[in-house]
Amino acid sequence: MRKSKTDPKLIPALIEEGLSDWEIANRMGWTVGTLRVRCSQLKISLRRKNATQRQVVLPQSIFDQLHQRAAMMGVATSVLVAELLKAIARDGLYNAVLDGDDTGAMRPNLSFFTPKT
Repeated sequence: MRKSKTDPKLIPALIEEGLSDWEIANRMGWTVGTLRVRCSQLKISLRRKNATQRQVVLPQSIFDQLHQRAAMMGVATSVLVAELLKAIARDGLYNAVLDGDDTGAMRPNLSFFTPKT
Protein backbone atom coordinates (compact mmCIF):
# COMPACT_ATOMS: atom_id res chain seq x y z
CA MET A 1 0.00 0.00 0.00
CA ARG A 2 1.69 3.18 -1.19
CA LYS A 3 0.92 6.53 0.36
CA SER A 4 1.32 9.50 -1.92
CA LYS A 5 1.86 12.09 0.81
CA THR A 6 3.31 11.45 4.21
CA ASP A 7 4.13 13.84 6.95
CA PRO A 8 7.89 13.79 7.65
CA LYS A 9 7.12 14.75 11.26
CA LEU A 10 5.83 11.21 11.69
CA ILE A 11 9.30 9.66 11.21
CA PRO A 12 10.90 10.81 14.52
CA ALA A 13 7.82 9.58 16.41
CA LEU A 14 8.14 6.16 14.78
CA ILE A 15 11.84 6.05 15.67
CA GLU A 16 11.01 6.88 19.30
CA GLU A 17 8.36 4.14 19.25
CA GLY A 18 11.18 1.69 18.60
CA LEU A 19 10.34 0.75 15.02
CA SER A 20 13.13 -0.50 12.80
CA ASP A 21 14.06 1.26 9.56
CA TRP A 22 12.22 -1.48 7.65
CA GLU A 23 9.07 -1.07 9.77
CA ILE A 24 9.10 2.71 9.34
CA ALA A 25 9.63 2.46 5.58
CA ASN A 26 6.79 -0.05 5.35
CA ARG A 27 4.43 2.23 7.28
CA MET A 28 5.35 5.16 5.05
CA GLY A 29 4.90 3.07 1.90
CA TRP A 30 8.56 3.43 0.94
CA THR A 31 11.61 1.23 0.55
CA VAL A 32 14.32 1.45 3.21
CA GLY A 33 16.52 3.23 0.66
CA THR A 34 13.85 5.87 0.04
CA LEU A 35 13.42 6.32 3.79
CA ARG A 36 17.16 6.88 4.24
CA VAL A 37 17.33 9.39 1.37
CA ARG A 38 14.28 11.33 2.59
CA CYS A 39 15.63 11.41 6.15
CA SER A 40 18.98 12.65 4.88
CA GLN A 41 17.27 15.39 2.87
CA LEU A 42 15.14 16.38 5.87
CA LYS A 43 18.06 16.17 8.33
CA ILE A 44 16.30 13.43 10.34
CA SER A 45 18.65 10.99 12.04
CA LEU A 46 17.68 7.32 11.91
CA ARG A 47 20.15 6.52 14.69
CA ARG A 48 18.56 5.23 17.84
CA LYS A 49 19.40 7.24 20.96
CA ASN A 50 18.83 4.46 23.47
CA ALA A 51 22.30 3.24 24.44
CA THR A 52 20.84 0.30 26.38
CA GLN A 53 19.42 -1.41 23.31
CA ARG A 54 20.67 -4.93 22.77
CA GLN A 55 20.41 -7.28 19.82
CA VAL A 56 19.09 -10.80 20.15
CA VAL A 57 19.68 -13.40 17.46
CA LEU A 58 16.61 -15.50 16.71
CA PRO A 59 15.80 -18.09 14.08
CA GLN A 60 13.91 -16.45 11.21
CA SER A 61 10.81 -18.56 11.86
CA ILE A 62 10.60 -17.30 15.47
CA PHE A 63 11.14 -13.70 14.38
CA ASP A 64 8.41 -14.09 11.74
CA GLN A 65 5.96 -15.32 14.39
CA LEU A 66 6.80 -12.41 16.69
CA HIS A 67 6.53 -9.96 13.81
CA GLN A 68 3.13 -11.35 12.79
CA ARG A 69 1.81 -11.16 16.37
CA ALA A 70 3.12 -7.60 16.77
CA ALA A 71 1.41 -6.58 13.53
CA MET A 72 -1.86 -8.07 14.77
CA MET A 73 -1.48 -6.07 17.98
CA GLY A 74 -0.53 -2.90 16.10
CA VAL A 75 2.85 -2.50 17.82
CA ALA A 76 6.46 -2.70 16.68
CA THR A 77 8.10 -6.12 16.91
CA SER A 78 10.75 -4.68 19.21
CA VAL A 79 8.06 -3.33 21.54
CA LEU A 80 6.33 -6.73 21.73
CA VAL A 81 9.60 -8.54 22.46
CA ALA A 82 10.56 -6.02 25.14
CA GLU A 83 7.13 -6.33 26.81
CA LEU A 84 7.31 -10.14 26.76
CA LEU A 85 10.76 -10.14 28.35
CA LYS A 86 9.71 -7.57 30.96
CA ALA A 87 6.68 -9.70 31.91
CA ILE A 88 8.82 -12.84 32.22
CA ALA A 89 11.35 -11.07 34.43
CA ARG A 90 8.78 -9.13 36.49
CA ASP A 91 6.58 -12.16 37.19
CA GLY A 92 9.37 -14.75 37.48
CA LEU A 93 8.01 -16.84 34.62
CA TYR A 94 11.36 -18.32 33.62
CA ASN A 95 10.50 -21.90 34.63
CA ALA A 96 7.04 -21.72 33.08
CA VAL A 97 8.41 -20.44 29.79
CA LEU A 98 11.44 -22.74 29.69
CA ASP A 99 9.56 -25.79 30.99
CA GLY A 100 11.74 -25.88 34.12
CA ASP A 101 11.11 -27.25 37.58
CA ASP A 102 11.13 -25.56 41.00
CA THR A 103 14.88 -26.11 41.45
CA GLY A 104 15.67 -23.95 38.46
CA ALA A 105 16.72 -26.90 36.30
CA MET A 106 15.31 -26.45 32.85
CA ARG A 107 14.78 -28.35 29.69
CA PRO A 108 14.71 -25.67 27.00
CA ASN A 109 13.20 -26.62 23.68
CA LEU A 110 16.04 -26.12 21.25
CA SER A 111 14.34 -27.97 18.40
CA PHE A 112 13.78 -24.74 16.48
CA PHE A 113 17.57 -24.36 16.21
CA THR A 114 18.04 -27.68 14.43
CA PRO A 115 17.84 -27.59 10.65
CA LYS A 116 14.90 -29.40 9.08
CA THR A 117 15.83 -32.04 6.57
